[in-house]
Amino acid sequence: MRTLRARWSARVFFYSFLLIGLVGLFSPLSYNALPANAMFECVLLICAALIARIPKRSVIAFFIGSVLYVGISYVLMLLFQPAHILDFAQAYKAFFYIAPLCLFFGANVFSRSSAVKLLKWLLVLFLAKYAYSIALDLTPRMGSRPGLYVENNFELIFLMLMFYILRNDLGRRMVVWFAVLVAIIGLSGSRSSVLALLVLFYGVFLNRLTLRTFFYMAGLLALGGVAVAIFVLRSDGGGIESIDRYNFMMVFVGEVAHWPAWKFLLGSMPLTPLSSYSCQSLSYYEDLFSFSGDGRCYSVILHSYFLRAVFDHGILGLLFLLAFMVIALKRSGYSPIEVMVFLGIVCSSALSVSAMNSVFVSLALALAMGLRRPMETQPDDTKLMQNG
Repeated sequence: MRTLRARWSARVFFYSFLLIGLVGLFSPLSYNALPANAMFECVLLICAALIARIPKRSVIAFFIGSVLYVGISYVLMLLFQPAHILDFAQAYKAFFYIAPLCLFFGANVFSRSSAVKLLKWLLVLFLAKYAYSIALDLTPRMGSRPGLYVENNFELIFLMLMFYILRNDLGRRMVVWFAVLVAIIGLSGSRSSVLALLVLFYGVFLNRLTLRTFFYMAGLLALGGVAVAIFVLRSDGGGIESIDRYNFMMVFVGEVAHWPAWKFLLGSMPLTPLSSYSCQSLSYYEDLFSFSGDGRCYSVILHSYFLRAVFDHGILGLLFLLAFMVIALKRSGYSPIEVMVFLGIVCSSALSVSAMNSVFVSLALALAMGLRRPMETQPDDTKLMQNG
């Protein structure tokens, strides 16, 4: 019975990415005709529910800690600073995700061969969608920052994490598939993804010094040139002040300038809004204002998850999330260098976007923890993938 539930969990995971991706491929005017982000959150919960059991001892402290933290924070919010439930969910997503993620630890639910076939399908789908979106330029958004599921800052981190997890299973054509990934990221126009790609390049090619290192270093310099080009193109030639992430950091500095030391450790009270001055200075991003529609804005408008996490949860909250990833991955059998590369990719995303607060990072982590080890022999989870 447990094996059957595990198979269904894997099928839901793999088929969801494939089918929603196909819808995205045939959605020329938008990222995806479906609400992909919400659907993937449901996928995470459904897959976790199908393999539900008491979390293993290695991660049960994180399971209990995250549940208690979210529960206590919600009560404090209701008592002292009532806010819209969706604003609360937005701020605490990373801690919400830990509970279902703990169920994937040691579950051995995902077949490596099926995962590799899905990865190849996704690389083809991403390349096709990004290429025709840029070529046809049907809308300003899709012509400059194409996406298959959602905004490409989020989905590309998943793709790179999945590639890194499965790199050794791609065989002799791994370099070819890596070139496809580089092309996708080059088309994306995403600065955070280029930084993550540099980390991935190191993890794939430079973590062991060989005679080929010289050529790989040349490749790294070429990628660095691409990164510089994208940063220059996206800055509009206006200096550092024209870079939106710099402005977000300045708003953050203004908000915490008079914080006592303990507040940096613990963060602000649950759902503390930014000052009205900060909200006004970021009014261009009004789509990220409170769901209540009262003109308030919260840390989500700062974009960078590092800034958001310190403001809402403090340094200790951020360390809790990082410690969970390190311990879960290390005890899932990944080497220290693999754990550091995985974290490096996630953290490069956190400099710019939501990182651990994104369901795509959580799904990549679920795959990493629930993947069967290479020495195991296992059947494919899906017949569809067998022809991939």
